[in-house]
Amino acid sequence: MRVQLDEDEVRAMLSTVMRHMLEDVGLSDDDRAALKRWRSDEMRLGREPMRALLDKLNVDVARVIKAKERGAIQKHDWV
Repeated sequence: MRVQLDEDEVRAMLSTVMRHMLEDVGLSDDDRAALKRWRSDEMRLGREPMRALLDKLNVDVARVIKAKERGAIQKHDWV
């Protein structure tokens, strides 16, 4: 199985995590403002940090899928 995330999907995941951090975690106003600036300045579509996150997530997802496939193959029927 191959899963390949695109930049829009990674941006949506990042937005979900950021929203949780900004709303539910007890951050100071300065910290929340810094995170919002980072997200709007650095993590825009097409920017290098976003592409780096995209590449990292795709590599990690592929590694997890491969490990699960390998585990399923090695699992004995009688266990």
